[in-house]
Amino acid sequence: MASDEDYMAFLDKANRDPSEGYAKPQTSAKQEFKATDEGAQIPAAIAEATRDSFYVSDADEPFVPVYLAWDEGGKGLPDEEEFAALIHHPDPAHAQIEILDPAEWDPQGQYEAILDAVRKAGEGNDVRVYRVSRGGGGVRVEYWVVTTQGKGADAKIVGAKALAIES
Repeated sequence: MASDEDYMAFLDKANRDPSEGYAKPQTSAKQEFKATDEGAQIPAAIAEATRDSFYVSDADEPFVPVYLAWDEGGKGLPDEEEFAALIHHPDPAHAQIEILDPAEWDPQGQYEAILDAVRKAGEGNDVRVYRVSRGGGGVRVEYWVVTTQGKGADAKIVGAKALAIES
């Protein structure tokens, strides 16, 4: 007859993690880009427009407000590499970012409420759409619909972004 210690050793062995002792594959953490600064004051028009708005793709994802500090230095919106650095892309120099005209991004007027809210928040400043690839062969992309609010070192990038799955 087996002792209590033998039985407990059997139970301990049976309950061990079966992958114990094997190297674990490196998992790629879900890449999240920075959309808002701490203490951000989201413009009311953008907060309202993003409340129940979704970008329609293979996965209908909600629009999320964007509010980031941006020293625009008199030039307005950032170029692709500057934008990648602003959203904390892990490799700004090699980020796959494409700049689109809002009419090119929304040819059917499906997201007019988002565009109007961004225009209102920017008080007439240019509105631009940045298409940011999140890897995986360009299937997962984020669309950032943004404008500038203010001028110089006190400027902000404001707008909305949404994840799209494009297969």
